[in-house]
Amino acid sequence: MAAAASGAEGARRVLAVLRSFSPRRHTLTARELTEATAIPLPSMYRYIALLRETGMLVGDDRGAYHLSPVFVSLARAAEAAETLVEFADPVMRDLVSECGETVIFVRLIARTPVCVHRVESGHHLRATFEPGQPLPLLRGASGRVLLAGLPERHRREYLAPLAESDPAEAARLAEVLAKVAVRGWATSEEEIDRGVWAASATVTDGRVTVAALTVPSPLVRAPAAQQERLLGQVRAAAARLSGAIADAR
Repeated sequence: MAAAASGAEGARRVLAVLRSFSPRRHTLTARELTEATAIPLPSMYRYIALLRETGMLVGDDRGAYHLSPVFVSLARAAEAAETLVEFADPVMRDLVSECGETVIFVRLIARTPVCVHRVESGHHLRATFEPGQPLPLLRGASGRVLLAGLPERHRREYLAPLAESDPAEAARLAEVLAKVAVRGWATSEEEIDRGVWAASATVTDGRVTVAALTVPSPLVRAPAAQQERLLGQVRAAAARLSGAIADAR
């Protein structure tokens, strides 16, 4: 049993190393990986050696590492398997044409909101969320929509760590989520990125929440009067997408 636990912990650490990389932090040294994961440096070198041996990491002559091209094919395989994206993509493209902003499709994966698809606008100044990018669970419109779509007992489980550290904030957030669950949408302002406002609406399969359809917009293009229009467009698109998914299933 101890050996199995040790193996599981090792696997979790390897995954933590891989998840430290992102489009913004694509090349990291062993010390930077240690800071990101809290894995001791001697152990980090062992994990790096394993990942290099299996072809998942590539090192350079400066002692820095980046993910190997094997992840390109893995990402394509994951997106190909994400059948909801097939339904979402045409609706998202229509929404981009209608509102002029980038649209992202976010799902709850392993207790983390993850951007699984994106359709970009033509603006040079736009909010950037990469496919595969994890988003905060307790901040932002997408996270609130996805949390609100869970059964109440599951919401309490997700909020349990916050309830221990800040009971008042957990109670406030629980009240907010209850309202989002009823109305099916949420907005946020500068909760993830400075200068960005976002509107998100619930996507369902006719029974349960399966995703959040979100438009993040720079505040310079989303004053108060514009926010109502964007929110209405996102909600209408999410309703169309939900209908398409329900009809197919």
